[in-house]
Amino acid sequence: MALLTGLLALLGWFAFSASAESADDLRGDIPTGDDVRAELEEIAHRRVELVGELTAAEREVAEIFEARERLDADQRRLTAEIEASTESLRLVGVRAFMNGGPVGDLEVLANIGDASELSWRNHLVRNHASSFTVAVERLRALRSQADDEVLESIDRASELRGLIDTINMSLAGLGPVEADARRILPLADAWDRAAIAIEQGPYGIAPAEKWEALRFCESTHDYEAISPSGIYRGAYQFDLATWDTVGGIGDPIQAPPEEQDARARELYARRGDQPWPICGRHLR
Repeated sequence: MALLTGLLALLGWFAFSASAESADDLRGDIPTGDDVRAELEEIAHRRVELVGELTAAEREVAEIFEARERLDADQRRLTAEIEASTESLRLVGVRAFMNGGPVGDLEVLANIGDASELSWRNHLVRNHASSFTVAVERLRALRSQADDEVLESIDRASELRGLIDTINMSLAGLGPVEADARRILPLADAWDRAAIAIEQGPYGIAPAEKWEALRFCESTHDYEAISPSGIYRGAYQFDLATWDTVGGIGDPIQAPPEEQDARARELYARRGDQPWPICGRHLR
């Protein structure tokens, strides 16, 4: 009786060990397919919003320029000069920043190597300050000559151009986010299927170390492995028909490791070690 009790306890430990992992543990940070699809819908909705905002901003800019054509010659000239002077002032600021940052920066002064370098830095500082002063005074003089309505249209056009740049940057930023979501979607779907199979299938789940042994036996952990015959492919040596039965699309070796892992777990949960007639012993 003592021996029988010990054997039963040992079998109970093995059963616990085999089920100690869960599908959630295995999938890690990979979201569910529903979560990824919701993100893709949100991206599509945001893109529609941004395109609408971009269209409205571009239309308003076009209207401003159409109205500008109806101005008299002096106001059209002033408008062009004000915009050119504003851009010149912006470029002076950019150059000043790129050539050493703000005037009086203690860190810059601390890095001065000798008297000649200090003299050159002082020259640059004076030059930037002078450029700013000239640009600001010219812009102030030009704006004083323009009608209030013209100034409002200039400022609004500048605001709209900044808005258009921001919208275009946001649209460009959606591309990589969408690409990542579409890349993750097959992984998410694969783990959704695996979780259902683990819950419903007769074989459940096998511990990670057994899967490591199986992969080494099948492919030496090479997720792009191809058998000599070319029939069996990937870390788990799927043939294309079996790969298709667990939801795989295309060639297993082109699927990322996380997807191959998930589809192998689904296969095991439904059919046990039978799909791996030689190396399947490592899953027992």
